[in-house]
Amino acid sequence: MKISLIFEYLTNCSLKIKMINYRPTFTDITEWNISVHQSTGGTRSKSIASEPHTGIQYFFKGSKETDTGEIRYPTEFWSEIVASKIGVFLGFNMLDYNIAYNEKHRQKIGCLSQSMIVSGENKLTEGLNYLVGFDGSYRPESGEHKKRYNFEFIAATLEHFSMGKYVANIIEIIIFDSIVGNSDRHQENWGIITNFKSQVAEEQIEKGKIWERLSRKMLKFITSTVIATNKIKPRFDPSTLRLEAGILPHDFAPIYDSGCCLGREILDEKVQLMIKNDQMIAAYVRKGLSEIHHSDFTKKNHFDLIKYIKTNHSEYVLSIIQRTQGKYVPEMISDIIHNIDLELPPSLDEYKLVDHRKELMVKLVTLRLESLFNII
Repeated sequence: MKISLIFEYLTNCSLKIKMINYRPTFTDITEWNISVHQSTGGTRSKSIASEPHTGIQYFFKGSKETDTGEIRYPTEFWSEIVASKIGVFLGFNMLDYNIAYNEKHRQKIGCLSQSMIVSGENKLTEGLNYLVGFDGSYRPESGEHKKRYNFEFIAATLEHFSMGKYVANIIEIIIFDSIVGNSDRHQENWGIITNFKSQVAEEQIEKGKIWERLSRKMLKFITSTVIATNKIKPRFDPSTLRLEAGILPHDFAPIYDSGCCLGREILDEKVQLMIKNDQMIAAYVRKGLSEIHHSDFTKKNHFDLIKYIKTNHSEYVLSIIQRTQGKYVPEMISDIIHNIDLELPPSLDEYKLVDHRKELMVKLVTLRLESLFNII
């Protein structure tokens, strides 16, 4: 009896330690070096924040703004942080988001993430570049062409650039999006990081079929040019993309920009109604659509899309879902969400997530995970 009590005590202590590990940090970046991030896509307020002592760059991101400057979804940055912590806990490769405060910024509170790239060492190539490089006729800004953005198109593109192994990462992203209900996984919200700094392995040069007729000296010249300029041709040029994929080390980027999730667009009044009505929550989950389209060029519920992908990629789908199921602890999900704003100082209590919105997040994630596990 005593041994069982000791075991239970140690288990509870271990769980509490784990819970603390998934609580976001708080950083006041008011005195950091801040510059506007000019090249960002989307409509969320974003700036580059450099840590004064180390020079390490971070992105400080607020919530979505309209063309008139109105903050449309004030809690969107919280959704980004919650999604990040839940993803890490469930075993997904996530970009880590934490809480930041900038007294001088119009949106004083937001999420902070370390830059995935270091100038001169590596670069992020977004999915859009590969899709257009694969099919020059693709125009993502066109309404009709948006329908072409489906799983098959992405998979064919990756295969074309000899990156077929990353199809598994796309499936993982879709499964993660199903858990948090992310509806905005567009072409610039996933990508591949190419490493320019590391040396090109000799075997890569020797075995590269595309480059058999190029001398090693020419390869080194091209590589050094890419390192120096970060580009040698327009970004959509397929030969440049093939060059980088063929001779330079690369990895699929961590999952990033997932803030369009967890009911961030639902008004507080409706949130209070939903947490008391399971049917409303279930209907909301059913209506949630993936931005990555189905093969019939329509948007589908995340789970319907996963079921479809499972027909040809059963091994990937099942392994990711089973891994997620093995890591799932309901108490941990609840703790992550309910304590997501614990590190905010008392002077910033006005920016905390209200309890009923936290409760909705818990209910949404729980139902979504149950729906995901039913696919097995």
